[in-house]
Amino acid sequence: MSFLLAVLVLAQEPPKKEETAPPPKKPAYAALVGGDVHTVTRGVHRGGTVLLRDSKIHRVGTAVELPEGTVRIDVSGKRVLPGFVAVSARGLGAGTAAGKLADSIDPFQESIKVALAAGITSAHLEAGGGAFFGPGSAAASNAVVKMTYGSLDGMVILEPASVSLASWVNGSSSERYDIRENFRKARDFIEAERDFERRRADNRLKPNEAPPKAPAPVDRYVRQIKGEVVTRIPAAGTEQIRKALELVGEFRFKAVLTGVVEGWTLPDELGLARAYCVLTPRAKLHADRSSNRPSGSSIEQAAILRKAGVKFAILPPSPTAGTGGIAGRDLGYLPMEAAFAIKGGLDPQTALEAITITAAEICGVDARLGSIEEGKDADLVVLDGDPFDFRTLVDLTFVDGKLMYDRSKAGSFRHLKREK
Repeated sequence: MSFLLAVLVLAQEPPKKEETAPPPKKPAYAALVGGDVHTVTRGVHRGGTVLLRDSKIHRVGTAVELPEGTVRIDVSGKRVLPGFVAVSARGLGAGTAAGKLADSIDPFQESIKVALAAGITSAHLEAGGGAFFGPGSAAASNAVVKMTYGSLDGMVILEPASVSLASWVNGSSSERYDIRENFRKARDFIEAERDFERRRADNRLKPNEAPPKAPAPVDRYVRQIKGEVVTRIPAAGTEQIRKALELVGEFRFKAVLTGVVEGWTLPDELGLARAYCVLTPRAKLHADRSSNRPSGSSIEQAAILRKAGVKFAILPPSPTAGTGGIAGRDLGYLPMEAAFAIKGGLDPQTALEAITITAAEICGVDARLGSIEEGKDADLVVLDGDPFDFRTLVDLTFVDGKLMYDRSKAGSFRHLKREK
């Protein structure tokens, strides 16, 4: 093609249209209006409003201006709370395949519906029977998941959520030795890492000096000491608790003691170690009559630990949700388990925290869940009464701003009416 012909062809081509970005999606607003809003962390707004913007809490208060087009939901006479957090759960969508829990989760399991009907919006979900974490073994698959029934979008929010050190209290002496040695190596590595950063800040690095790198499995223990992952240790009795606190005291990592029954015998030690606990107020353990020290279970455990400054979450006897089993002892009755702690002397505010913000903190997701605050995820539950009254029912459950449960349309509880 000659130069002149090329010029003529280009002159005849229509000018290209500039590509324009699509207009931004208009936010969707919804507002829960007229209910008593129990924020957990910032008091109660009587006759308040919670304004949702898409999947987040946008505004909270008694004089909230609603944008044009806001979907208004009247919850007058009701109580609005953050969605309940199950600090440990089985089922609820968990599959049986090996590997990441997110790859085998089933969002259509009926147990998720049961959890939503109980006001549970998120849970620390565990697959299988729970493996030991330690030398020669892998951590059990676990994740913090939301009860987004029918959709995987945003369901898994943290995986892995924790590691288990069950072998520290239940394993052999050689396993305990290996765990301690790995923690020591991890502590030495962290100090070497800090030294490297100090020398880099002072321009004292050697030529081509690279930052230190922790070998496996030490890197897992490094993450534990740094608090990047939560460590869970089963510790029911006094001796198990002492054994767990021995390790926590030496290496100062974020520890959650699960299945705690005799914690009331060591409240000050637990408080000094800043160890979290998971309690079941109805758990029964007979006192050892041959022992000269306090032992066994106590319904006052939660109140005693609260007085010592120990943070804890509450869990029913069974960490499952379904239509079988023994009524009143599974996740469907999470607030009722907290009510037993109140019966033992615990104040209602701490009881509420134990199934919301403290449970979220133990799971490592309190920046997003566990309280009604601006910017947090719009995971909410609307109740027709006091959460610790056995007659109270869940009317509405929202997850990420979406209505996931409506009692008026549910098959199991819509016929029930609260007596005035």
